[in-house]
Amino acid sequence: MRRNIFDAYLIVDWSANATPKRGADSIWYCLMQRSGRGLSRSHLANPSTRRQAAGEIAGILKDLTAAGRRVLAGFDFPNGYPGGFARAAGFAGPPWRAVWDGLDALIQDDADNANNRFDVATALNERISGGPFPFWGCPSHRQNPALSARKTRPYNDEIPERRHCEAWLPRSQPCWKLYTTGSVGSQSLVGIPVLKALRDDPDLALKTLVWPFETGLAPPDPGHSWQVILAEVYPSILRIKAKSGQIKDAVQVESIARYLARRDERGELAGDLAGPDSLSHRARALIGDEEGWILGAGTFD
Repeated sequence: MRRNIFDAYLIVDWSANATPKRGADSIWYCLMQRSGRGLSRSHLANPSTRRQAAGEIAGILKDLTAAGRRVLAGFDFPNGYPGGFARAAGFAGPPWRAVWDGLDALIQDDADNANNRFDVATALNERISGGPFPFWGCPSHRQNPALSARKTRPYNDEIPERRHCEAWLPRSQPCWKLYTTGSVGSQSLVGIPVLKALRDDPDLALKTLVWPFETGLAPPDPGHSWQVILAEVYPSILRIKAKSGQIKDAVQVESIARYLARRDERGELAGDLAGPDSLSHRARALIGDEEGWILGAGTFD
C-alpha cells in the first residue's frame, strides 16, 4: 500500500528582482525525487529571470507527470491575501481565483524582469482606499499619494494585516509589504500570475490542483486524477543555516524539499496538509476560499 503521497518535491524560492540576477537573493529551485535507490536531488538551479524560471518549472512538471509521478510544488510567497481583499479590490468570482485572474490581468512582467508591480500596488490602493493603503513599501522615488515607503495606517477587520497562517508564524512578513528586508508582497504580485499560468497550462490543467483552494485544508483526494499539487511554503519556518561559502537560498530550497520528503515518508505530511486541529470551521472556510495556508504552519515540529 502506498504510504507517501508524493514521488517528487519541487521547492521554489521566488524573487521580484527588476533585472536579471543570479546568486544570493534571486530565484532558486530544487527538485528531489524518490526512486528505488531512495531520495535524490535531480535539479538545483538558479535561473536569472522569472520568465526563464517559469519555463523551466513548467517543463519539469510536464516531464514528471508524463512519467506518472505525483509532485508537490511549493512556492515561497503568499498565494492568497487576507479575507476581504478580493471584494475590496473589485475582483469578481470565487475570491482566491478572482485574485489570481485579477493580478494576472494587471501585472506586466517582461523577459528581462522589468515589471510594473509598484504601479499595480498604487492602482489597487486607489481602488481600495484612495490612498497609500493597504500596500506599502517602495523606493523613495516611487512614492506617490497612493503608495508610501512606510506603513501609514493601522489595518482593521475589513482589511486585516495578516492571514490566519501568518499568525502562527510571527517571523513571517505581511503580504502588503512590497520592499526592503524580508518583504514578500512584491514576490506575490509577480508570482501569482506564474502560478495561474502553471495551473491553466493545457498540458497540466487536468492534472493540477492548488492546495488548499481546490483540495480544502486537507491532503488531496487519492481518488482524484491529480498529479501536481501547487502549495505555499515558507523556508524560514525551519532555522536553516548555510555554511561558509554556501548561498542560503540554495540551501533552503534543498533543505525544505528533503524535509517534506522525510515527513511524507513517515506519514506526517498528510497532517501538515490538514493544518492545525485547533482551527475553527469558519477559519478553515476562509483559508480554503481566499487566504490559503503556509504548509507546516502550526504542524511542523
